[in-house]
Amino acid sequence: MKSNIKHWFFKLKYVIALIVFIVAIGFVGESSIVNRIGQQQEISRLKGEIDEYNRKFEQDKKTLHALKNDHEAIKEVARSRYFMKTDNEDIFIVEEEDE
Repeated sequence: MKSNIKHWFFKLKYVIALIVFIVAIGFVGESSIVNRIGQQQEISRLKGEIDEYNRKFEQDKKTLHALKNDHEAIKEVARSRYFMKTDNEDIFIVEEEDE
């Protein structure tokens, strides 16, 4: 019986070593395949955030340029964000009710 187990072990030693290697690479350690997949998903999410912030930056840059060069843009921002008005205007704030 004992020599039979040794015989099968020596016959399958490369297969056993390959299985242990695949398990070690795939699931154990910092650079395992499972961790790599998670890191790639995190990188994709962060790249999306970077794109969103770049888009907001460009929009704010255009708004700042308009505010520096156009007095009408200043009036528009003052009216929309800060509810300011001229002497001959009335402001009506309409809020929708949530159901």
